[in-house]
Amino acid sequence: MTLDEQSRIRRQQVNAYRASGQTAAAWCSENNLSINTLRYWLTKCNREDKADLKQEAFIELKQPSVKEVPIIVKIGTVSIELYSGFQAETPAGGIRRIAF
Repeated sequence: MTLDEQSRIRRQQVNAYRASGQTAAAWCSENNLSINTLRYWLTKCNREDKADLKQEAFIELKQPSVKEVPIIVKIGTVSIELYSGFQAETPAGGIRRIAF
């Protein structure tokens, strides 16, 4: 059985449990499954769901000239480029593009 097939079967089992309205112990007893296995599957499915929701965001503050070299600040997946002449008090109207 391939990993994709295993993942599909695991997802079907988790969806069946969620739709049942039963407690985890009762559902596992009826379906001959260890409660620890169900908990593992639930955790794995939740992680997959969160990964699917992950989005990237881009905010452009200023179009730099070719000669400028920015200071780049990276925090996790967010990158901020600051060019000479940047002023923190620039009004929100100075933002050219925001994409989420």
